[in-house]
Amino acid sequence: MIDNKNEEKKSVSISEFRRDLVSGDWILICDTRRNRPTFFKPNKKNKKILKKDCPFEDPQKNGNPNPVLWFAKNNSKEFKDWFVQIIPNKYPLLVKKGGTCAKFDLEGIHQKADALGFHEVLIMRDHDRPLSKMSLEEIALVLTAYKERYKILEKDECVEYILIFHNQGKKAGASIPHPHSQIVALPIIPPEVNKSIEGGKNFFKKHNKCVHCVSISREVKEKIRIVYENKYFITMTPYAPRTPYEIRIFPRKHNSDFEEVTTEEIPFLAYSLKDVLLRISKVLKNPDYNFFIHTSSARVNDVPYYHWHIEIIPRTYKWGGLELGSGIEVTAISPEEAAEQLRKAKKND
Repeated sequence: MIDNKNEEKKSVSISEFRRDLVSGDWILICDTRRNRPTFFKPNKKNKKILKKDCPFEDPQKNGNPNPVLWFAKNNSKEFKDWFVQIIPNKYPLLVKKGGTCAKFDLEGIHQKADALGFHEVLIMRDHDRPLSKMSLEEIALVLTAYKERYKILEKDECVEYILIFHNQGKKAGASIPHPHSQIVALPIIPPEVNKSIEGGKNFFKKHNKCVHCVSISREVKEKIRIVYENKYFITMTPYAPRTPYEIRIFPRKHNSDFEEVTTEEIPFLAYSLKDVLLRISKVLKNPDYNFFIHTSSARVNDVPYYHWHIEIIPRTYKWGGLELGSGIEVTAISPEEAAEQLRKAKKND
């Protein structure tokens, strides 16, 4: 449900995108992020952060803005029953100033742009229950909230790309242990996504086929990197992973746009996500992880060269000099072995 009572954000200093002259990659300079508090504190007794100290336990009581969107279980219309709510981030990477779009300017030989956009937090109700421990109905509500908020944000003509991501644990970059995801609406296409989209375009020009569809078709035949599959989705380890146990969830049928996932498909996607998180937890002993949704640009729809998907990255590995200096990721386990271990994993659901 949408709440239009949210107040206009107070003016904050504008962050800035800067483009690397050699690689062409965009980098975000955001001084205000140093003010973001962290609730992961050293604790010799390994005590959990108390609910009373968590700003997301009762978001509005703890000074957070009113939600821009919320959902409750069992179709309740009472806000007190909310299970998922989306609020503006109090420490945003990007801000929105009326109808102003980011202007791309030159500073000598360098290109820059104000970081204008949206940065929001999706908060889940339970403080101590991560996504893997939620019911399928609850995970479906989270996915529905992702979809519905995406559909609203993509209507803004200044938004070029919308990234939805989830950080679980301190090693994954979460500053608050309470389960939450983030939604960032950007005036640019992020470098990693752009490389994937351009790679898809180049493959399509040569073969007149979606590279992801070709890959999925081969994986289904070979079965060696498949972890799980159902009527609508397939979970697999990529042929050339960047990190150990990297996993991706793809729709079986070609679709470039995450926001087009149907009401019928969402329960199957919820099962796929819960399934893989439980397998990762079993094999890797409950690691921190990130997942994010890669989809096509918010400015285009139904493109034949790209296939939306979810990427899950367990945080079990630190980059060394070779990775940082060369950009070549080194993984200590093959995707075939990782897939086999995950297939055999007994899920703790």
